[in-house]
Amino acid sequence: MLPVIAPIRLRARLLAAPDGPRPVVHRGEHAIYVELDGQLAGVTSARATRVPCALWSTTPDLPSAGLTGERAELRGGCLVLDGHELRVGRVVDPRVRTLTGLRASGHRLDSALLEAMIGLGDGLTPLGDDVVSGWLVARIAAGAADDEVAHAVRRLATRTTALSATLLDCAARGEALPELADWLRVRAGYGTSPRRLEASTRALAAVGGSSGAGLLAGARLALMPAALDLPLTTHDRSVA
Repeated sequence: MLPVIAPIRLRARLLAAPDGPRPVVHRGEHAIYVELDGQLAGVTSARATRVPCALWSTTPDLPSAGLTGERAELRGGCLVLDGHELRVGRVVDPRVRTLTGLRASGHRLDSALLEAMIGLGDGLTPLGDDVVSGWLVARIAAGAADDEVAHAVRRLATRTTALSATLLDCAARGEALPELADWLRVRAGYGTSPRRLEASTRALAAVGGSSGAGLLAGARLALMPAALDLPLTTHDRSVA
């Protein structure tokens, strides 16, 4: 048995799904994903980004806990990987809250732009998708959710990878990576100082090869500029 932390909606998805085997669609040292109700659900190691569609473990890597992703099943609302039950010890809510210090910009993602961006780029989460995700989450945090854009994003989800489509749906619901949620809070003025904002910006930009930079670019596009915003240069974009 491996204790994990579960995002609240993923916990509900697991409890609602019927028992039985689940196809493994991606497996790696730090993340394993299975198909669940038309989207993906996964488990991540302590070294991986805590995405809102995965159970978060504290093990430094998954193979050391006996998780290789050879087989998966759902049993009584519990994901079982390679015979190991992933038991939920704590539930968290990854949704961003409305932050009064944020103001939405006039930039809007129209249908033509979304069609060009969704699926644009390489990897499990193409850069174009990350930009759109950052925009969606930041708009919700600014109290200016755009249901029309969210609907268009879901309609275009077949253009991208299964994992990215799942994360785009999470973003449309305001579910964010911890690094993005922290940047939005700091940007809104909760404990803001130039040094604090710089640290938060660098932490977000460092997520993945380009995912953090994409999320940051999309979030900035969705918000009115602030005096403390820092330029993002190639030097800033360190890789996790």
